Amino acid sequence: MKKPKIVLEVIKEEDGFSAIADIDDKFIGTQGDNMDELKQNILEVVNLTFSEDGFTYSIDEIELRLPIEKPETLLH
Repeated sequence: MKKPKIVLEVIKEEDGFSAIADIDDKFIGTQGDNMDELKQNILEVVNLTFSEDGFTYSIDEIELRLPIEKPETLLH
């Protein structure tokens, strides 16, 4: 099995952020109070999800699709 490409949709919530994706029939979802916490949680859940397949990811291998409305403000 080829290592799946990971792309998560980031959603700005009233309090913080969430991220979701369906990859190879696996649902991935997590949340965080800020972007740093969200990225940490994403990395943890992605690696847990794909550990049985023998895959490990770094945050640089995971694509985050930010909301269209001023995405640059989410990164700070």
